[in-house]
Amino acid sequence: MTELYGADVTASPSAETDSGQAILEKDPTTSGSLGIAISEAVELAAKNDDTKYALGSVLNHVLTHQTVIGLETIKQLEMVGDHPDVIVGCAGGGSNYAGIAFPYIGQKLRGETDLRIVAVEPAACSSLTKGKFACDFGGTAHMTPLVKMHTHGSTFVPPGIHAGVSVTTVWHPPHCN
Repeated sequence: MTELYGADVTASPSAETDSGQAILEKDPTTSGSLGIAISEAVELAAKNDDTKYALGSVLNHVLTHQTVIGLETIKQLEMVGDHPDVIVGCAGGGSNYAGIAFPYIGQKLRGETDLRIVAVEPAACSSLTKGKFACDFGGTAHMTPLVKMHTHGSTFVPPGIHAGVSVTTVWHPPHCN
């Protein structure tokens, strides 16, 4: 879609950055990772005065920005007179889960709802249940800040089967008689 608006899209890892070249030299068949893509983006921003980069995953401020997803979900369901019974969010870098869950967690803490909120993670990249809680870099090239997180290590590349997961909201539809 971004290419339709004139963007140049390059798959990561690429030969366009030092970090991408180093990773491809080490493993030319790598399937890549979010950490590798972050490293390449940070490197490009650091080398170009006209380029800025804001991390879109892992860091705390992103969790707050992503709550627009949950706030919008609440409003849209209110418009049709419904509410969820269960919220399911992918807990990887945190933004998907926080985006959908945080507004509902707020409602739950205020006693406004008693819905079930479930964090899930892919078996191919289960950092919450199989990783460690430690200070780590959000990017493979170690150009990002150190952050306390659940991690498999900044150089971890998940199996090629791993793909990003979108947020899902589950609710019971109104009863039809």
